[in-house]
Amino acid sequence: MNSPAAPAAIDPPPRSGSTARVPRALAITRPMPDETAILTTAAASGDDGAFAALYRAWFDHALAMAFRLTGRDESFCLDVVQDAMLKAARAVPPGVDEDAFRRWLTRVVHTCALDRLRAERRRLKREKSGRPPKDIDPSVERAIELDERIAALKAALDRLAPDDRSLLLLRFVRGCTLDQAGRSNGMTGDAAHGRIRRLLKRLREDLEPSDAKPPPDRDQVRDS
Repeated sequence: MNSPAAPAAIDPPPRSGSTARVPRALAITRPMPDETAILTTAAASGDDGAFAALYRAWFDHALAMAFRLTGRDESFCLDVVQDAMLKAARAVPPGVDEDAFRRWLTRVVHTCALDRLRAERRRLKREKSGRPPKDIDPSVERAIELDERIAALKAALDRLAPDDRSLLLLRFVRGCTLDQAGRSNGMTGDAAHGRIRRLLKRLREDLEPSDAKPPPDRDQVRDS
C-alpha cells in the first residue's frame, strides 16, 4: 500500500499581505462527518484524490492553528501547514470522523510548528555570536520565547501526577466535557471542574518567573 504524496497541484487559497495574527474570519469548508470517514479511509489506502479533498477542506483550520501556535507571519505559517500536510499524507488515520480527524490534524500542526520554531532557534544560536542584538528579527526572539514557554509548560505537566495529567489531556486536548473527563477519572463533573481549576492555578504559579514569586510552600505543592 502506497502512502499518498501531498498534492503538488493544490495551491493554498490566495491571500494578500502577511499578518502575525489569526485572520478574523477563515472560510472553513469541511466535509460532513460521514464523508470525513470515507475520505480518510480512501486517503489511507493511497487515493491521492481523497487526500486532495481533505487538504482543501482542512487547509484553513491548519493555517489558523499555525497562526495561533506561533504568532508568526503568513509565510512562516504556510510553511508549517505544508510540513503538516506532508506528514499527514504519510499517516492519515483511516475511517475517523470529523472530530477525531480535527484533533489528530491539530496535533500534527502543533508538532510541525514546534519543529519549525526549534529549527529557527538552533539557527539563531549558531548566528547570534556574530550578530549584534539589534540585527536579530524581533519575531524570531518572540518565537524563541514561545518555544521556551512551551518547554517549561511540558516540564510542569510532567511533574503532575498521572491522573492529573490525564484529566487535563481529556479536557483540553481531546475536548471531553467535564462530565466525560470526570467519569474517566472516577469523579463527578463538578469535582473534575474544581480539580482542573486547582491544577491550572498550580501550573500558572509554576510557570511564573522565579523572581516574581515567593518560594513555594511544600505543603501547598502536595495539596491535591
